[in-house]
Amino acid sequence: MPARLVALKAAEAGASTLLVTSPTAATTPAGVFYAPLALVEAGKLIYAATSIDRLNLRDRDSLPATHGEELTAPRLSGEGLVRHLRLVGETLALRTDSKRLRALQVSILTEETRFEDTRTLRAGDHRIAARQFVLAPDLEWDIPGIPGIDEIDYLTPDRPIIASRPVERLVVIGMSDSGLALAQAHRHLGADVTLLPSPDDDSAAFDDEIIRLALAGLARDGVVIDPDARVTRIEARGREAVVHISGHNGPHHFEPSQVLLAPRLRARFTDPDWATARISTTNGQPVVNAALRTSNSRVSVIDATRAGDIFSFRLDDDADFLVDSLLRGRRQPSAPSIRAIPTTPAVAIVGASEAAARDAHGRIKVTRASHAHHLSRIARHRILSQPAGELKVIATRSGRIVGCAIAGDGALDVAGLWALAISRKLKLDDLARLSFPDIALNSLTRRATRLSIYGWPLAGSMLLRLARLWRRIRG
Repeated sequence: MPARLVALKAAEAGASTLLVTSPTAATTPAGVFYAPLALVEAGKLIYAATSIDRLNLRDRDSLPATHGEELTAPRLSGEGLVRHLRLVGETLALRTDSKRLRALQVSILTEETRFEDTRTLRAGDHRIAARQFVLAPDLEWDIPGIPGIDEIDYLTPDRPIIASRPVERLVVIGMSDSGLALAQAHRHLGADVTLLPSPDDDSAAFDDEIIRLALAGLARDGVVIDPDARVTRIEARGREAVVHISGHNGPHHFEPSQVLLAPRLRARFTDPDWATARISTTNGQPVVNAALRTSNSRVSVIDATRAGDIFSFRLDDDADFLVDSLLRGRRQPSAPSIRAIPTTPAVAIVGASEAAARDAHGRIKVTRASHAHHLSRIARHRILSQPAGELKVIATRSGRIVGCAIAGDGALDVAGLWALAISRKLKLDDLARLSFPDIALNSLTRRATRLSIYGWPLAGSMLLRLARLWRRIRG
């Protein structure tokens, strides 16, 4: 998928492009990694329908009389969901389909490739000398080494449901972004869901208060979360499984009908003779700099190890940057990538975290504003029993924005604005003057950009500092 994405963007930019794929490469459709979005959306739609019924927002007496039918609870079809996911994957794969690439004048070769020297690539009987080479890896799931995991037919984010086996009791192993989203989606679809950490999870990633808001949303919906548990082994029991864990309450086990693994994505390169191309590697992976260039200046690599999760925009951003860098001479990425987690509440994280900002800039400012401070938000969240959410902005001492995290309604819609603010090195004052059509969002942004970490308005803090300085001068 990454190679086709770069080829597509390069061809659209007018470059003469040759795509070389290995005949042994995986034949998975390019859009399959995005297919879980369809399940998440399907779950949200069905959940919305049941919420409307539960809140009595429909007129139950008038609807049957008007339409001649009775209201019933939504009935789920495993075959229908699987068919929907497959159609979404096939539709997304059309974006980088071979026919479309050939229509854009992209030449495609399916051969084993090796470098002959630093500037020549051999693909079967073809010798290719190009101004620039872009290498892209295959993507695969980084399955954790849990004893017994290979004995069961587990689900993954690209296969989140089996048509013939309805999900009744589900254990999700892996607190990645896709793990959070799919655990909540399956819960919305009616399954009893337990979310457990994977041995390979980065525990520091969940210290952020915004992520904790997302976990609180899952817990509110009925997802059982045990962040301190450790999965010791898994054993098969017929078509089901037994998951053994240890934790603060001692060893115990779950008996789910299915197990879903939600690991991160891992890059897998076939060795094209790195030494001949004079490309430095570490553990079989090429070493790249901030501009995605290897030690051979003619060879760039999509650093798919940074892709992280299926909901990350990193692959698309890297493809755009490579095309701009090779064709237009851009030196650095134009904007930070957005980490989007389609849970309820939705979460978007842009730029540096609080800890990373402190390491890079020393003293920083952290401003926060809650959605609940506006009347329209309070009314909405009290009706729907949802957490209000929060906007958290991280800035340097001078007020330059370096990071932002949003949880709540519209988080994914406004994340692009904060990415632009970070890339343009805007300050809090710059965004404080910005107006939004949505009055609640306008109020939220103004509160976040005008309040300091101590809750004082920025103008008030400046006046206090000037007063103290004047008092010191006067003696």
